[in-house]
Amino acid sequence: MMNLKKLCKVFEALSNPMRVCIYVDLMDEPKSIYEIAKKFKVSRPVVYAHLKKLEDANLVENEMRIEGGRAKKIYKALPFKLNIDPETLKKYVKEVLS
Repeated sequence: MMNLKKLCKVFEALSNPMRVCIYVDLMDEPKSIYEIAKKFKVSRPVVYAHLKKLEDANLVENEMRIEGGRAKKIYKALPFKLNIDPETLKKYVKEVLS
């Protein structure tokens, strides 16, 4: 169940165009940080920071895999549905204030 804190984390995670692009890319196929960095031509630390925000919002998850004798994290997008309007926002705020 979504609450105001979770909703704000989703908004924060999706407020950056790079994070939206990463999320959409991971919807098609799970990838490693290296693969994402290569595709978007950014450094791995930058990708990691974006993935951390997406994980905090529960929009992506990772699993460890052994490939070529090396362990690496593979990230995949998690489905979500966001239906927001002023009345929904009002409901979330009322929950916080009560």
